[in-house]
Amino acid sequence: MLMLSLAALAACSSALAARAAPTHVSPGSWCGGPAWRLMNLSDPQRAKVHLGRIETTIPEIAKLRSPQLIGTRRTTSFQLNTWRLHVVVDRYRIASNGEIVLVLFDIPSGMYMDAYLPNPHCLGPRSRDRTGMIAARREFTDHCPHATAQWQLLGASVDISGAGFWNSVRTTRGALPNGAELRPLTNLSLVTGCGVGS
Repeated sequence: MLMLSLAALAACSSALAARAAPTHVSPGSWCGGPAWRLMNLSDPQRAKVHLGRIETTIPEIAKLRSPQLIGTRRTTSFQLNTWRLHVVVDRYRIASNGEIVLVLFDIPSGMYMDAYLPNPHCLGPRSRDRTGMIAARREFTDHCPHATAQWQLLGASVDISGAGFWNSVRTTRGALPNGAELRPLTNLSLVTGCGVGS
């Protein structure tokens, strides 16, 4: 009887430990959510996204009108193109889904905008330009201080590109009033800062 009780206790302990053990390392819950496929270029319309980088600025993106309904489909030309910016990364942090959030700053206009380096663990075989997204994140993480859950000031100049994305949440630090973001980033080159060009 004692042996059976001990065996049952051991089984319960193992089950609890397995349930408590995270499937990924911190900082939190990882891949998933309604817009997840858009955020990693694995959505059904991914083949329609033009990967040739279109030069633009944060003020130009700020003029765009967001769709009335922001769903899980690409309904605007902004979402069907990748956009290239020459900006400063004002600050950054890692989000609970493993994305690295960059707050971009346009010096001439003084405007801010958000952009996201996707979590490599959330990039499956269906993700378009997977190697570009991984290389963009590696360029940043190999040169700049480790991203934490807390905002870190940076001030590095970058040449970046990413797919257009509409976010219905506009309370994030650096968010444009129209909810426009670059998400995911498919290219990132450090120009100055984090030990490059200085």
